[in-house]
Amino acid sequence: MDEYRVAIESEKQSILQIEERILETENKLEEYKELAAEDKDTDLFSDMQNKLDEYKLVSHSTAVKGEGVSIYLDDATRALMEEEPVGNVLVHDSDLLTILNDLYGAGAEAVSVNGHRIANGSSISCSGYTVRINGQFEARPFRIKAIGASDRLASTLLGPDGYGTLLKDYGLIFKLNMEEEVEIPAFPEEHSYRYMLIRKEGETN
Repeated sequence: MDEYRVAIESEKQSILQIEERILETENKLEEYKELAAEDKDTDLFSDMQNKLDEYKLVSHSTAVKGEGVSIYLDDATRALMEEEPVGNVLVHDSDLLTILNDLYGAGAEAVSVNGHRIANGSSISCSGYTVRINGQFEARPFRIKAIGASDRLASTLLGPDGYGTLLKDYGLIFKLNMEEEVEIPAFPEEHSYRYMLIRKEGETN
């Protein structure tokens, strides 16, 4: 139930961020109209270029770098206890998803797993002894990178109740390094929205 609660809260935060972005876009559109009316072509172009760069960051369509953490996650090497299920010492898709949720909850601005950028259209699922990430099969070990306040990201996962601490208690290999600069690639595909439209002010259903 805790995993569902975290997922729901994460989705709520995403919706709020999207709504804030839409409002900002509408405000910028009004500024563009004013600039065009004043015939300030240079100012308009410069402002639009800055916004384009900003939207590339938000849409995951450009490689990024910054302060953050790097994580190494692998199956346990310890022997199984009597009648212990083998799943207890393996990395599962649920482990990756929980780590990602915790990172985002701690303010991570960009995340990758084994070189795959995690974006709105990303998917992670188990497939035998491998994990499928963005449609590609990846085997252990898993290397997770996240950009954000490194001390906060680290304390979230390695605190007394952190998920990284829990995995280590089970015997899995979980190593976290705080980095001055982490590089994360762009998401390889463009987002395509077939059903979602911007709701104009004053519209009714």
